[in-house]
Amino acid sequence: MRLKKLVFIPWFLVFCFFSSVIYAESTYIIDSPTTGILDYGAYNLDFRLFSEGGVLTRLNFGVFRTINLGFGWEMKKVIGTQDISVSPPALALKIKLYEGGMKLPALVLGYDGQGYFYDNDAEEFTQKEKGIFLVAGRELFFPGFRMNIGGNMADFKTNTLYGFVNASINLEEKFELLMEYDNINCMPKNRLNVGGRIFIADYLSVDLAGRDIGAAGRDAERIVRINYLGRF
Repeated sequence: MRLKKLVFIPWFLVFCFFSSVIYAESTYIIDSPTTGILDYGAYNLDFRLFSEGGVLTRLNFGVFRTINLGFGWEMKKVIGTQDISVSPPALALKIKLYEGGMKLPALVLGYDGQGYFYDNDAEEFTQKEKGIFLVAGRELFFPGFRMNIGGNMADFKTNTLYGFVNASINLEEKFELLMEYDNINCMPKNRLNVGGRIFIADYLSVDLAGRDIGAAGRDAERIVRINYLGRF
């Protein structure tokens, strides 16, 4: 799908005006989900700036205390003179099955239809979406260190199962170190992603990250993501 060149409007300013602020645990590290979930009435709006002048917008709502619902929308060539390339909207759903306790980790079941680098000719993402995923996670070793491990399946024709593991270290609510090993199945396809999250305010943060670091035959990608948290 192609659109004529247009001005990208930061709709999050409208949301900011009509909402109050809230702090919440991270729901995503870089590409992989965590067991973090938005509370009822809260929402998370983020803009991910990536290669080819692309912008990926995600909007998630806490529709119930243990259920999040949202969507993603990828646009390429937003920056520049070429026509914008737009992917179809992708659904996201997250359900917390277990809150976690002293011994057992929290458990979340979800679906994410948002992949990366949509190919309009093939009508699919070059880097596949998570599809159905299950993730377990908890705080470990010391306060502020959280780790999650999970598996996902996007292609139900081949029933190929992928894995992911991620971790974050929060330093006094000012900075968060982000690490993940994603797309785990066949060694050449595995992706190592590392980044940092700077908290400008309780409700606003900026991520700086590198994707696919050290992969043979592929260039690492630099991304910037702006995250806004609020409550209606």
